[in-house]
Parts: sequence; structure tokens; C-alpha cells
Amino acid sequence: MTNNTDNAKVNPKPEILRNVKTKLFVLLLCAISFFAGWQASRSYLVKECHLAGAQVTIKDKLILCQMP
Repeated sequence: MTNNTDNAKVNPKPEILRNVKTKLFVLLLCAISFFAGWQASRSYLVKECHLAGAQVTIKDKLILCQMP
């Protein structure tokens, strides 16, 4: 029969420390997802600008669509 003190010796870490790696992994995935969405949005804007026949200018991370 297993005693509760034996279980305490197997998992001595607090709950918050047990899942730190998982939380960091989820945070990393969220950051990558945000960056990918941001880049997709920029790509979409450039594509729409080209389809409209305008000139694309990227200045200080800002996309300018200049119509002729």
C-alpha cells in the first residue's frame, strides 16, 4: 500500500515550478504566432497595394502605398 508521504517525496516541487517549461513553450508559440500573423498582414497589404497599381514604400517599418 502506498503512503502519502511517499508521494510527497516523488513530487517535491511546487505546482508552479512543475509546469514552467510548458508555460515557456506556450509563451514562445504565442510570440511566434503573433509575429507570423503580423508578417502575413504586411504581406497582404503589399499585395493589395501592387494589385491597385500603386508603389510600395517601406519607411521605418511603416508600409506606404502611394497611388500614381
